[in-house]
Amino acid sequence: MKINLSKKVKAGIIVGAMALSVLGAYSAFTATTQTNVNTFNIVAGEDGQEAGEVTEPGWDEEKAKDLQPGETVPKNPKVVSSVEYESWVFMTVEIPTFHATLNDVEGVYDTVAPNFNADGRWTLIKSEKSDTAGTNSKYTYGYNEKVAGRGETSFLFTQFTVPDFSKTEAISDSIDVTGKMIQTEGNATLTEAAAALGLK
Repeated sequence: MKINLSKKVKAGIIVGAMALSVLGAYSAFTATTQTNVNTFNIVAGEDGQEAGEVTEPGWDEEKAKDLQPGETVPKNPKVVSSVEYESWVFMTVEIPTFHATLNDVEGVYDTVAPNFNADGRWTLIKSEKSDTAGTNSKYTYGYNEKVAGRGETSFLFTQFTVPDFSKTEAISDSIDVTGKMIQTEGNATLTEAAAALGLK
């Protein structure tokens, strides 16, 4: 099929001329509206990233050597956020267990007893007391307040004490403290946040 280019060009010119004649016949007011600039930003983050750090400014390992029943040692873990977004914060404390006698009762006991929630700002989320010597008991607490970006929690505890055992076996072990964080966006309460992290 042949296309007649000259006719197509001519038609285009005629249409253009008609448009010009309309504009020439009427004057028109033109204006622009203001531009609404809705600036937004998205915080940096990544699932599974290290979002904070557990610090213990009062911990002195030398003071924890050769402990005896009834002795108390300073230990004060808290979480310091390293992200820009608001978070819920949790800490899990693992305490070793051993065979001992307390109040004339032989059994499996936690080796030490922290003064958990000394300031009333933490909630016990889960308690997993071990009844097998050599297996850690685990205690998970959630911070009652939302932690601001780059903010920090209060101390979960400030010291631990060796219970007044009348008989113990020797043990050399560690108290392990692990922190977990989750953004508050989409998690309105501490309970929702704990469920989202699988802590309940």
